[in-house]
Amino acid sequence: MIMTQATERQTKLKAIRQRLANLTAEECTAIAAHGLIATVDGRTLSLHNTYMAHLQSRSIPTVVGGYQQWKQAGKQVRRGEHGFTILFPNGTKDENGDVIEAKRFFAATVFDISQTEEA
Repeated sequence: MIMTQATERQTKLKAIRQRLANLTAEECTAIAAHGLIATVDGRTLSLHNTYMAHLQSRSIPTVVGGYQQWKQAGKQVRRGEHGFTILFPNGTKDENGDVIEAKRFFAATVFDISQTEEA
């Protein structure tokens, strides 16, 4: 059976969610001890997305952003790097652009600053 990109992404996301569901209290505490992860635009990832990034990373992520976000920040994601899948909400936003009522969540790929170099 040939898997499409969407099917592969769904399978990967399902595996990540399964790993999240099976985290022990000790593992949660260890991840939380590293603190929340900042984004290139100055926000922080939710605790859920922080857990997701840690589960997919070989090192401790510190600052993450999407490919285009890093490009706008003057950085280039190194060739061959694989990003982390996180979930972002889509819905009603307040005057600051923060989502106040999420209607759906979409998967996005972000890269840690350690995966980038100067453009």
